[in-house]
Amino acid sequence: MRKINLKFMTMIVAGSLLLTACGNKNTSENHEQHGEMEQDHSAHDHGESTEREVTSKTGEQKGDLTKVLDSYFSLNKNLVDDDASSAAESSSVLVKSLKSFEGVALSADEQQEVNEIIESATMNAEHIADNAGDIDHQREHLVNLSKDVKDLISVVGTSQKLYEDFCPMANNNEGAIWISQTEEINNPYMGSNMPKCGKVKSVIE
Repeated sequence: MRKINLKFMTMIVAGSLLLTACGNKNTSENHEQHGEMEQDHSAHDHGESTEREVTSKTGEQKGDLTKVLDSYFSLNKNLVDDDASSAAESSSVLVKSLKSFEGVALSADEQQEVNEIIESATMNAEHIADNAGDIDHQREHLVNLSKDVKDLISVVGTSQKLYEDFCPMANNNEGAIWISQTEEINNPYMGSNMPKCGKVKSVIE
């Protein structure tokens, strides 16, 4: 009887630690360190990402990102719902939106930067579109796609109030960001298992 009780107590403690690690209001130094780490562009699992230095220009619009963002938000919602098939469809739309995007009054350096971001984002979106049967693979590419979207917003700007969210458990516990329209946390990396895992890292406006 004592062995059963000890096993039961161990399960409770483990569950509590898991929930604590992914609490919305967790502000531990460890999570903040993950937040700093996620800003670095690491190599893609199935390709290489380009290192970029992006200056923040969210208040100055140099193009209309509405179609790109709408399809990206649809993709995120599909992953929150664990719907890999719909995520692939949304990502196909995103690929088209990215390829058709045109900046306005961009300098030569900004245009080159946007071209690099679009190239990386398109590659990641295509991986998601081509893997309707593998939601884990889709979520792997969402990590870098979300960085690409953040960088694109930084260069081009947006009229929307957006939120940069952070999940410490995504990306094999290395942490990952995503961009959201709402302050409420809906985690595309954890889906129905832990939809409220994460916190708002910053506001883009």
